Parts: sequence; C-alpha cells; structure tokens
Amino acid sequence: MQSIDAWDSIPDSKRKDRRYRARWKVMLVFGGASKIPNFQTLIHDLSSTGMSVQYHSEVKAHTVLTILLALPPKDGVPRKVIKLKAEVKSSIPFRGGFRLGMIFVPDAELDNLRQRLKTYIVSDDMLCTDPEAEELPKLNF
Repeated sequence: MQSIDAWDSIPDSKRKDRRYRARWKVMLVFGGASKIPNFQTLIHDLSSTGMSVQYHSEVKAHTVLTILLALPPKDGVPRKVIKLKAEVKSSIPFRGGFRLGMIFVPDAELDNLRQRLKTYIVSDDMLCTDPEAEELPKLNF
C-alpha cells in the first residue's frame, strides 16, 4: 500500500487551470546578478499556468527566474528540457524549507509546454512519472 505524503495534498488553487501532481526534475535559475546559485529540485504540482516546488529558503514574491523543466521521456521520444520564465507568487514555510508557488510568463516555450502537457496526463490529478526523478529521495513527512 502506497502512503500518501502530506506534500501530495493540493490546497485550494489560485491558478485557474487544473493542477497535476508531478515528480519531474526542474532547475531554478535566479540569474547572475542575484548571486543565488542554481538549484535542482522536483516539481510538486504543475498546471498550464504555473507550478510549485520545494526550496531551502524564502524567495520574495515577484522574483522572476528561469525554470529548466525536464520533460520525462515518453513513447520513445527522448527527454526534452523546456526553458520557461516564472514569477514567484508565494513562498510558504514547509518542512524546514519553503514551498514556492510560481506563475509562468507567457511565451513560445510555455505554448510548447501546454501542447506537450496533454500527453503526460494519466489521471484527473496526476502526470506520468519521470523514472530518473523516482531515483531521487522521496518527500516523506
């Protein structure tokens, strides 16, 4: 029997689009001027308008960063990395770190993500698993 992690609980969303639980790799790139190092983490949830991830420290609202989102391989199509811009909308204390809620900045890469996202949906609230991400530590409570 698989245990449900409190991290899997999706709160009421300010996003208008459906949120999907996902365990995909993502790199947060804050940019050279900020002197904040790049950080690899896992997506908690993803929609066509935004996502949330766990991060080790608070990030100010309205911070704009680059997201390198690793789409899992699917049906013989190799892994693809999509480069998105996102704005931090919330930074909520969570498990000794913070859960960052972000909204995507519209551009051609976001259109690309939206087209591809449909192929990864496996249920009303979940996207298919990334085999590489499953090798990383679980976010257990």
